[in-house]
Amino acid sequence: MTTTGDWDQHMDEASSCFFSWDFSSSDKTFLLFFLVFLSCVIFSSTANGFLFFLTVRHKQLLWQPQYILINNISVSGIGMSLVTALVVLSSIVRKQIQVYGHWCIAQFCILRCFFLTSHMTLAVMAIERYIFICHGIHYLRIVTTYNICIITGLIWLVSGALSLHGGLVLRWIECGFQQQTNGLLCDAFTIKELIPFSYEQNMLVFGPPSVLTAFCVSVICYSYGCIYHAALRVSMALKCSNHRAKRTVGFYFLMFLLQLALNIFFIVLTMTGKKEASSCRSVNSLVTPPIIIIPTFIIGAFLLVRNPQIRQLLFSLCQSTRHEAPEVFDRSRRADGIGEDASRQEEENKETTSFSLPGCVFRSDSEDC
Repeated sequence: MTTTGDWDQHMDEASSCFFSWDFSSSDKTFLLFFLVFLSCVIFSSTANGFLFFLTVRHKQLLWQPQYILINNISVSGIGMSLVTALVVLSSIVRKQIQVYGHWCIAQFCILRCFFLTSHMTLAVMAIERYIFICHGIHYLRIVTTYNICIITGLIWLVSGALSLHGGLVLRWIECGFQQQTNGLLCDAFTIKELIPFSYEQNMLVFGPPSVLTAFCVSVICYSYGCIYHAALRVSMALKCSNHRAKRTVGFYFLMFLLQLALNIFFIVLTMTGKKEASSCRSVNSLVTPPIIIIPTFIIGAFLLVRNPQIRQLLFSLCQSTRHEAPEVFDRSRRADGIGEDASRQEEENKETTSFSLPGCVFRSDSEDC
C-alpha cells in the first residue's frame, strides 16, 4: 500500500510528465513520436488491409490453405494496429495517461492475443511450406482446407486462453489498481514497470507466452533449415547456385525476427527500467507503441511483395483502377459531345424547316426558290 504523500507525489509527477507533451513545435520529441506513430498506423493498416482485401475478394484463394494463413495474419495485424491506434489517440486527445484497472488489463490481454496469434500463424506457415517442399507427396492428404481451418481456430483459442490467463493473474494480484501508469498504452512494459512482481507472479504472467514464443522460434528454425537443406541438395545435384533459396529462407527469418522485436525491446527495458530516470521512462513509453505496430506493417508489406499470386493480384488491381478512370472520363466526354450535337441540331431544326422538290428547295425563312 502506498501512503497519501507517495500517492500525491506520483500523481503530480505523472501529470506533469504527460501534460508537458503537446503538439507544439518546441517539444520535438512528442511531435516526432506522433508523426512516426501515425505513419506506422497508416502503413500497417494499408498493407494488411490490401492483403485481407485481395484474399477475400478472390474466393478461390480464400479456400486454399496457404492463403487462409495469410488472411489470418493480416487480420491479426489489422487488429493490433487498430487497437493500439485507438488507445493511444484517445489518450492524446483526452490528455490522460492510462490508469491501471480493468480497461488497462483488457488492453494487455487483447494485445497479447494478437501478438501470440501472429507468432503461431508464422510457425504454422513454416510447417506448411516444409510439408510442401520436403514431403510434397503427402501434402494434399495432410494440408487440407478443413485441417487448416481447425488449426486456425486452435491458434485463436490458445492465444485467447493465454491472454485471459495473464489477465486473471493480474486481476488476482490486485496491486497498483487505480494508479496512473507512465505510458499511453497498457502494454507489457508499462505493466511490468508499474507492478513489483515477485518471481512466482512474474513466471505466471510472462512465463507461458515466453515458452510458446520459444517453441515457435524452434519450429520456424527447424522448418526453414530443412527447406534450405533440401534446396541445397537439389542445387548440388544440378551443380547450380542456390541464391534464391538463401534469399527466401533469409527473408522469412527476417520476418519472424521482426515479430520478436517487441520481445527483445521489452527484455532490454525490463532489465534496465528500474535504474532509469523518469524522463527516460517517458521516452520509452513513447517508443513502445510504434515498436508494436512496425512488425505488423513489415510483415503485411513483405507478404504483399513476396507472394507471387498476391503480388500479381495487386498489380492487376492497380492496372484496372488506372485504366478505369480514363475510360470513365472518355465515356463522359463522348456523352457530353453527343448531347451537345443533339441540342445544336434541335436548335437548327427550330430555326429552319426545309423540304425539297425537283429543281427547287423551299425554306420557311426564305421567299425565293
